[in-house]
Amino acid sequence: MNIIESWKFLAGIGFFLYGMSQMEYLVKKNSGRSLKVFLKKNTHNLFKAISGGVLITCLLQSSSIVSLMVLAFVETGIITFRNALGVVLGSNLGTTLDGWIMAAFGFKFDMQLYALPVIGLSAIGLFIVDKRKKVRLVLNILFALGILFLGLTYMKDAALELVKSFELKSYMNHGVLVFVLAGFVLTALIQSSSATVAITLTAIYSGILSFESAAAIIIGSEVGTTIKILIWGMKGTADKKRVAWSDFIYNIFTAIFALIFLKWLLYLINDIFTIHDPLIGLVLFQTIINFISILLFIPFLNLFVKWMGKRFRNDDTSASSDISRNLPSLPVLAADAMKTEAGLFIMRTIKFINRLLCKQSEPAIGFINQIKSISHVVPTIDDDYTRLKQTEGDLLEYVASIQQDELHDQEIKQLSDYQYSVRQCVYAAKSLKDINHNLEDFKASANDLLHKQNRIIDLNWKSFELEIHKMLTHPSDNTHEIETIMARTLDEEKVENLSIMNYLKSGLLNEVESSTLMNVQREIISAKKALLIAIEHLGTNGNS
Repeated sequence: MNIIESWKFLAGIGFFLYGMSQMEYLVKKNSGRSLKVFLKKNTHNLFKAISGGVLITCLLQSSSIVSLMVLAFVETGIITFRNALGVVLGSNLGTTLDGWIMAAFGFKFDMQLYALPVIGLSAIGLFIVDKRKKVRLVLNILFALGILFLGLTYMKDAALELVKSFELKSYMNHGVLVFVLAGFVLTALIQSSSATVAITLTAIYSGILSFESAAAIIIGSEVGTTIKILIWGMKGTADKKRVAWSDFIYNIFTAIFALIFLKWLLYLINDIFTIHDPLIGLVLFQTIINFISILLFIPFLNLFVKWMGKRFRNDDTSASSDISRNLPSLPVLAADAMKTEAGLFIMRTIKFINRLLCKQSEPAIGFINQIKSISHVVPTIDDDYTRLKQTEGDLLEYVASIQQDELHDQEIKQLSDYQYSVRQCVYAAKSLKDINHNLEDFKASANDLLHKQNRIIDLNWKSFELEIHKMLTHPSDNTHEIETIMARTLDEEKVENLSIMNYLKSGLLNEVESSTLMNVQREIISAKKALLIAIEHLGTNGNS
């Protein structure tokens, strides 16, 4: 086997995956809100949900992004489980457009003649154009497309050379199930069914695979593409788990249907439709199995929804909230229960802030790392913040459920204070979450003064945190301590601002760096103030 051609084939896969991921990122980043609004407005019934799934996946060219977006919408209650399932069904059909584009253009022309000029001109343009966001977006998309088609060209050219030393017959004796498994494993590993389709098209174009074997790989890819969604859906609300498992089960159903009727489907394409181009025939096969499986699945969808409803119950609030189970419904017990919850909420907020300032590593991305992390999923910063918000909402809902007319005025005031305490904690968390990107910039800064800021901020916060813990764990009147720390915090703000101005005057910081550091210090001071107010409204002991 030619080593150079083997590496060229792998490089082609790499270029293709990079181009595809860049396209997904650019579309998601620049059209995120409009796509979310589209999903929200066009999922009120099953037909709209399926059609919306098809359309939005055609635009995004990634069923994975659509599915992940749907999981988020389901978790927040924007889309019902039934309609979310409709979007997922549609996205499976919409993603076949990738194959049609590649089959129609990627192998009919010498794409390298177009890809190289596009890559060169767009890359140079990105260096020339600075502030025109729309122009940069177009150039970035063109660059990603160029890389994508260059990768496809590399795969095609390398495969034509590799086929000369490839013995197809030795693999054909194993039957189609081997190729189904290969399609599943390949797609699960590279996390892109489009890339699997591209590789398969390349193989069938160069004669490495027969039409039947290539179709079997496509069947396997239908299931492989669901693994990432299944992993993402393992943590969260019951509806989120239902959508993730439904996507997996539905694609298993599609694969079984396609495998059982494989001979008849190939006969339909080759002899009834008389499609003799194996490239067009393969993408038509993928489209047909997804379209027919939707038609077969819809009559049983309501029964399936009910069945999935029984598999995953909504009684587990711990998946997205830290609110304690079985809070007392008796009004007379509500104030004490809420005080305990508010005290715990302060501690969780401190833990969240400590994670931000101590810069704990984010969970690794990638299929293998995700598999390893199933037993111990490390939430992201955004996940932790969402959990705090959800817990706050659940506590507000609990207070609202208490019969206020059965409470004394003092108890009503206490509940109001504890709610306000929780709200201040969320303010503190948001203040530091908003400067997280600045802290990351400080860490990578070439300016030594800025580079040291994370360490300085961390040490100062730990000192403040010790005082907070002391007030929370020692039952006493903390009014004097709160006033002392608050006054010192206000003085710190003045001192920090003066120091930053001196850094600016002495040239140690430029104008942008000074403004950024001043904003960071202001948000940290705001977080400290909010936590002190939270403790003040909690009372003398957060754990009583």
